[in-house]
Amino acid sequence: MGNQPYELMTARQAADALDLYLAERAPALRRLRTALAGQGGDPDKMLDGSVYSVSPLWSWINARVGQLGLDPRPLTADPSWSSWPSWARHGRLVDPHPPAATIALVDGFATYLGQVLLAAAPQAAWQVGEHIMADHPLLNYPVLASDHHQIFLPALPLYSVYQSAHGRDPMSGPEMLTHTRRTINALHGDGTEAAALEETLVTVVAELDCFDVGLREDIPAAHPGLVEHLIAELCDRDGVASVHRYGPAALVVNVADWDELRVKMWCTLWLQRHLPR
Repeated sequence: MGNQPYELMTARQAADALDLYLAERAPALRRLRTALAGQGGDPDKMLDGSVYSVSPLWSWINARVGQLGLDPRPLTADPSWSSWPSWARHGRLVDPHPPAATIALVDGFATYLGQVLLAAAPQAAWQVGEHIMADHPLLNYPVLASDHHQIFLPALPLYSVYQSAHGRDPMSGPEMLTHTRRTINALHGDGTEAAALEETLVTVVAELDCFDVGLREDIPAAHPGLVEHLIAELCDRDGVASVHRYGPAALVVNVADWDELRVKMWCTLWLQRHLPR
């Protein structure tokens, strides 16, 4: 399996990757507790298992991430990369990337978040991400899932630390708490996030020298101005030369150094964060 991206795994490889992800959870939580104690925090108090505890914990992690900054080396020259959690090695991280200490904090937070979610939605279970659409962004990922929703827990925390590392606005503690509550509702089959299994937010087709990006058709009508907000932030990303909107939910993105998956994941995570619900 090596460091094969999740999207390119066979069914057997994806099942093995899920087993590995689960085996890494206990060590990840121990590292988070050690990090909290090392910075003067009280792990027992901060990790009390309540839904609300997600907010102050993520605020604390945000502060540490801001201090840790970016690793100056490319991924190929970072000796710590081989020891990262499996989800980070299989998930196609990009440069400039956060340092190993930041990745470890995200890993620990994702582990704790999983415990909080399972306590609130005990019918959920770990499984390999699946979808009737072969290019769904969670295909083959290790996800927490119910009959109504599936989620790859490191995704939004990782998105946020990349925002922070690049001097952009990361997710706040209250914002992460809102995401947690929405996820609990979705796992129970409530709220619009539960519809994610039915239709993807973003589709991407690679053209000769650009990407054709389609957003879910209801987004522009239900949330006027949101697409222009997305375009403005996408244009501000490193390497993005231009974004042209040629229809209410249709974009052409000109970015030389990204691949189809990166465009899709960025747009999907941005919408998951910003769509009003």
